[in-house]
Amino acid sequence: MRRTCVIGAGPSGLAASKVLASRNVPFDCFEAGSGVGGLWRYGNDNGMSGVYASLHTNVSKRSMAFSSLALPDTCPVFPHHSLMLAYLEDYAASFGLHRHIEFGTRVTSVRPLDDGGWEVVCRRRGGPAEETRRYTEVVVANGHHWDPRLPSPAVPGAEEFAGTAIHSHDYRTPDAYAGQRVLVIGMGNSACEIAAEISRTAARTFLSARDAAHLFPKVLLGRPADHLAWSPLSDLPRLLKDPALRLLLRLTRGSTARYGLPEPVRGPLAGHPSTSDELLSQLARGAVTPKPGVRSFGRETAVFGDGSREQVDAVVYATGYRISFPFLAPSLFAAPDGRTELYLRTIPPRLPGLYFMGLAQPSGAAFPLLEPQAEWIAELIEGTVAPPSPADMTRMIAREWRRHRKTYVSTYRHGIEIDFRSYRRALRRERRAGRRRARGAVPALPAVAGPAPAADAV
Repeated sequence: MRRTCVIGAGPSGLAASKVLASRNVPFDCFEAGSGVGGLWRYGNDNGMSGVYASLHTNVSKRSMAFSSLALPDTCPVFPHHSLMLAYLEDYAASFGLHRHIEFGTRVTSVRPLDDGGWEVVCRRRGGPAEETRRYTEVVVANGHHWDPRLPSPAVPGAEEFAGTAIHSHDYRTPDAYAGQRVLVIGMGNSACEIAAEISRTAARTFLSARDAAHLFPKVLLGRPADHLAWSPLSDLPRLLKDPALRLLLRLTRGSTARYGLPEPVRGPLAGHPSTSDELLSQLARGAVTPKPGVRSFGRETAVFGDGSREQVDAVVYATGYRISFPFLAPSLFAAPDGRTELYLRTIPPRLPGLYFMGLAQPSGAAFPLLEPQAEWIAELIEGTVAPPSPADMTRMIAREWRRHRKTYVSTYRHGIEIDFRSYRRALRRERRAGRRRARGAVPALPAVAGPAPAADAV
């Protein structure tokens, strides 16, 4: 009897569970924590949430909603994390998902079986021993914002630094930094928002970034900036879209040099947008001092790329997350450079029955892509669509990665960057093509073999 395993009950796992349940596909969902929500559950007892107390979404509620359930009209445009958790709990309740979820159950191992299918080993919290179950498919949906990534190699002298140093994953409130000289390293959304918050009580706040980045206000021309992903602007050719967006930023925000930041060399679409109104305000007030990348640390100092030196009491590394799945052997899945060898960010070509959910980072809308991705996975499980051959998937992955390198900056965090509209169109095309393959009685994928041969991939 076919039965699917879903790992995680955050946004991706809930979307997968909702779709599988609606199609009467038998499945079990394992969640290490005591409730749904994943990273949106503040202080989640699964140990994987890095949400801090004041966090609000950096994209609007339109982009934070699933296709099948809108956020309430009473919800503000940029919801607090507690409202997002309430929304996810409502989503799970609305579609009767709790009965499928085994809470307090951590998956410790997933491995392919020689005769097909997958062995899943899990441990229930407080249970006496691990339990082994067999599934025909596994949907990995436990997210990619939980395994903190620190600079590698480490900044020279970091081990000698006498102050406190944490990753932003462990940051909760600014109270501990009152009156201190704080260095925040990074230029992503977390770095921008945490630096702005800390600067309201710290004696000095420095924001260090190796590369210049475009800093987006949350609202452009009276509308949330992420609505650009839905606007006619996104239909323009990239040759026109990039300068148009650069001009729009200059008209609404002004030059980044006005805030003490260097002007980015790359276009606004070459990297994941960093969005913060508060940081712009705190930079303008002088409460946050921008700095280039850190060259080295002393016991109480940091030396920067321009040779300047500052006294520092505490460091917050807002340097992103590793893509890792400790329950999968490295021979089955590895992303050492931030890239994943997955067809449409979902299928490892030579591991039939293994699927990944939400392992993509769109510039703007995220949640609206999850249910369409889950629908495709469900169709693959049901056999109403058929995937390309492993060789074809490997070739298409390599071709897509060549395009990716021409589009996005080559950094770890951008290895899973996608364009929202392009990905949505690609999913639709693949589902149509998959139905044609299924009708044509295309041979099934071969039995589980070893990992796919190395190839550039996204």
